[in-house]
Amino acid sequence: MGLTQIEIRKLSKPNCRSCQVLGYALAEEMTELEALGATVVEHDITQEPELVDKYKITSIPVLIFERNSIEMARINGICNITEVFDAVKQARESR
Repeated sequence: MGLTQIEIRKLSKPNCRSCQVLGYALAEEMTELEALGATVVEHDITQEPELVDKYKITSIPVLIFERNSIEMARINGICNITEVFDAVKQARESR
């Protein structure tokens, strides 16, 4: 059996400096994240405003970690990559 797939939803908007920094950090670690069974899906909330209500977004950037379309973890704001890896692990192992 393979790794449980985790979808990391990155909700952000253009011209957000923190969103850009987080995007670069995720891009640098993409190979490692994919090895852990995680994929990153980017969402521009100016293009998909319905996601603000769906995910109850109050600030950006936000990373939402989903397993089988169920939110298992969330990181609000800028974070370090260790927190992202910890959240992937938590999302995979949570019951």
